This record gives sequence, structure tokens and C-alpha cells, in this order.
Amino acid sequence: MGSSPSSGSLPRRRSPEASTLPLREELAALVHHYQHLHNELQRQKLEGTTRRELEDKAFDVRERFDRLLEEWVPDEELREQWREHIHNRRPEPDEPAGIEPLAFQGLTDAGSVVQVRGQADEYQVWVDGSLQERIAARKDLSVDKPVLHFRWDNKEIPETFNASELLADGLIDVHFDLTPRGKRATAGL
Repeated sequence: MGSSPSSGSLPRRRSPEASTLPLREELAALVHHYQHLHNELQRQKLEGTTRRELEDKAFDVRERFDRLLEEWVPDEELREQWREHIHNRRPEPDEPAGIEPLAFQGLTDAGSVVQVRGQADEYQVWVDGSLQERIAARKDLSVDKPVLHFRWDNKEIPETFNASELLADGLIDVHFDLTPRGKRATAGL
């Protein structure tokens, strides 16, 4: 039986986010929506309520597109290619690649960086940028308590939070909601 606000049962625990967030796909979807609205505007009379509503929607989509470009695409040349795509229907750029957020990051006593990336029960443990093993750790990584220690290689590794890019660090999702990792990071604030 599933949970619902009226059933009185507790909501299900939110599972960790997907391993790769579809940044390029989201940009492409915004371009498609913007161009659809632009085509609808071309068919409307110069004056009228419907035209103003379409203009407002197109403006909102364009603002979201620009904000996404500025926040997640650091290369100005690539941003310009996307602007050419949305305005002049140039070919869609092949970049940016998806963002692969963290489910866990910690530092060993020896100074090695341990990162866990993945989704559901298909996580990968990376140490200093090298894949070490694949694990099933959904339950362990879905907790949002303030302090998490990850057990790997018979050692307890405390979680660290030092990334400047919140999404790439796995603290927020594409909707700017906190992930379980983000809840752990902000619990002590």
C-alpha cells in the first residue's frame, strides 16, 4: 500500500538522484518550447490577448534558458552556439555533457578523495579519480542525517562538503531541491 497524505502513513524515502543529469537535453527542450511559441506568435494578429500571453510565455522560457546557460555552461563560445541555435535555428551543439552529481564524498586519513556516484543500487566508488568498485548502497546513501560516515576498504570515511558547484557536488537537483546529500550538508547550519 502506497503512502498518501490522507492515509496517515509516512511518505516514502526519496531515492538518490540519477547519476547523470540531462543538462543538454534540458537546454534542447527549452529551445524546442521557445521555437514552438515563436511559431505560434507568427500566426497571431499583431494585437490581442493571446499574442501578449504567448509573448509572456516565450519571454519566461527565454529567461530560463539564459539562466541555465549562465549557471551551468562556463564556455562563452558554447553559450553563443546555443544562442544561435535558439534564435537562428543553427544546429544543436553537442555539449555540454551531463552533470554526474555525487552521492557521497569524503577524505581518507591518507588524504585520498573517495567519491560515490550512481543511482538506485548501482553506485560506483571512485578513489582519487580511479574506479575501485561497484556497490549497492541506496539505503545507506539516502539518509539525511547531519553526519554520514561511509564504510569502504574497512575504514570509516567522514563526509566532506567543499564544492562550489552545488549541482556537480550532488547537493541540489536540477529543480534546486536539496538531495539527501544536500540535506546532510545543511543540517548543521
